[in-house]
Amino acid sequence: MILRVRVLLMAIILLVSHVPLNTAFASNNASIEASITQEIKDNSKTFDPEKVGNRLNEKGEELFSAVQSGSNFYIYLALGIFLILLIGGLFYKKLLSVAFLLLLLSIVGYLIINFWPQIFDGVMSILNWLFDGRSEQ
Repeated sequence: MILRVRVLLMAIILLVSHVPLNTAFASNNASIEASITQEIKDNSKTFDPEKVGNRLNEKGEELFSAVQSGSNFYIYLALGIFLILLIGGLFYKKLLSVAFLLLLLSIVGYLIINFWPQIFDGVMSILNWLFDGRSEQ
């Protein structure tokens, strides 16, 4: 009973102690929102969608090249884990199925990482062929 009372008192103290902090944050938050709103209004006058699109495209290509550069480490790590699971599969038969499943998934992941533009173009051309063929009929 005493423990419940102590826990209840601690909870009340914690809740009451956060009230002044929350009001201080709320007053600061209003001024921050006003400055952000003003900044958005100022930047919306000079908004150029082509410039933003080009920047996003450059960042996407940069990110994709970073992912591709790490793909060799990815496949080496997957092969290492595969070998460890294969050795463990000598003692536990379920680890053999997990090892080969990991090998299959890591190969598929490696192919997706390295050949994503070709895969995407192939899928899009198939979808265009399917849906353009139906719209002509």
